[in-house]
Amino acid sequence: MTLGLDLGGTKLLAAKLDGTGRLLETRRWPTGRHTSPAVFLATLAEVRAWSGPVRAVGLGFPGLVDTQRGIARSSVMLDAWTDVPLAAQAAEIFGAPVRLENDVNAAAVAELRARNDVGEIVADLVFVALGTGIGGALVLGGRLYPGTTGLAGEVGHVSVEPWAGPPCRCGRRGCLGALAAGEVFARGDGAEVQRAVEALGAGLASVLNVLNPGLLVLGGGAIERADGLLTHVAQAVRAQAMPEIAAACRIERARAGAAAGAWGAGLLAQGSVEPCL
Repeated sequence: MTLGLDLGGTKLLAAKLDGTGRLLETRRWPTGRHTSPAVFLATLAEVRAWSGPVRAVGLGFPGLVDTQRGIARSSVMLDAWTDVPLAAQAAEIFGAPVRLENDVNAAAVAELRARNDVGEIVADLVFVALGTGIGGALVLGGRLYPGTTGLAGEVGHVSVEPWAGPPCRCGRRGCLGALAAGEVFARGDGAEVQRAVEALGAGLASVLNVLNPGLLVLGGGAIERADGLLTHVAQAVRAQAMPEIAAACRIERARAGAAAGAWGAGLLAQGSVEPCL
């Protein structure tokens, strides 16, 4: 059995996978901005008691990750995380190898699996998660593309209002994560929501103009909770992307479900999907 873990701004979701990568069972533990590395490692001890022995563990982290060295570099959603050797620390707890990956990259892997399971072969995909923050992942040529240092797909830090926009936790201004994260849609203020939709349209249109993908997938809690948000964002993206590029790109809701991050992390730990290097 393989274990997949998805650490987020509000919860840790754990998923058990069988040898074929099929989801067997999930369980969640609460988290928050206060969830420091020490608190998280204590929670992992509880997860280990629940999971029992496992062959491998995949761990999705909400921030910048050095996958090769297993280091959680930083997060704008969790405080006190700076260059934490998380893979090694988690491996000691589970007694099994741990694959550390960005959480949205892991969710994109699950999205590929969910679509492949119904016979849809995806070549080029931009995956965007609208939740506590905004994350992104790229699939090029049918495989996860991590970039030179593993940081490809950080669409939450595409700045669409670089001079007058609100400050982002990354230190810049006007990033999509500062303008259009899930809490904006939860508050439901009309003018603020419209600004967020327009910002997403501008930022994601620029991503489409650069990559010319065949599919843009939107997932995350905001998409699931806000009625009509997918339609409004899709309209804004199409209005601002080059017409030829917009016409060639489908814009769809994620299919992998709420456990996507944990599922994808488990698939990566199994070696079911390997990134382009």
